[in-house]
Formats: sequence, C-alpha cells, structure tokens
Amino acid sequence: MPQFIATLRYFPVGLVAGAPEPILKSDIEKLAQKHGVSMELEEVTGENAKINGDVITEETMNHPIEEITQSAITISSDSETAFKNAVQELIKKYRAPRTVYGTLGSNDAGKAVVSRLCDIYDGWY
Repeated sequence: MPQFIATLRYFPVGLVAGAPEPILKSDIEKLAQKHGVSMELEEVTGENAKINGDVITEETMNHPIEEITQSAITISSDSETAFKNAVQELIKKYRAPRTVYGTLGSNDAGKAVVSRLCDIYDGWY
C-alpha cells in the first residue's frame, strides 16, 4: 500500500468552491506520468443534481459525501517528493480544496502534505 494517499475533492458550487478550470482526465494522466505517481479522477454527478447549462444546484443534506456532485482526484505514491510535487502542481492548477471535506479519504501522511502545500501555495485549507 502506498505511504502517501490524498483525495482532493472539488465541488461545483460556484467560483470559490470549484476548480477555476475544468479538470480533465487527460491532464490528470499527464501529471501522474510526469511525477511518477498514481493519480485517478472520479467524476460524480449526484442523483439530486439539477444541471441547467453551467449551473448545478443540488440538495446535499443527508447524503453521503461520495454521492454529491464533485470531481475527486486521488493521488498515491511511496515517494514523498514525487507526491509533494504532484500535489503542488494540482494546487497551482486547480486551487486548494475549499471545504472541510476537501481531503476526505486521505491518509494522515497524505493529508499532512496537502495541508502544508495548501497553506504555502493557496493560503486556504
């Protein structure tokens, strides 16, 4: 099992909480290859989501976090340096996660790295 695991969750609830640009699987694959880490993108569309053009509204109360509309990027690596570099590039490209649930699913080692990098590169977490 990899020593460093982090899941960065981006929720499309406006300009502040969502990523500033679309998160593309092809970009995630390129970043993973560049840094030698495992990286996966999971796009979740909540069953209560109502999509009208670019606007998504959704009732999220009483629903598990995994069932709410989001883009979840999971990064894992045995190398702290490779992991750190990959997370740093993700934060620079997509910002830091904007909610208290933004790293739900991360292990302690991964979450610690993400927290430090969010503080350094985005000033938010």
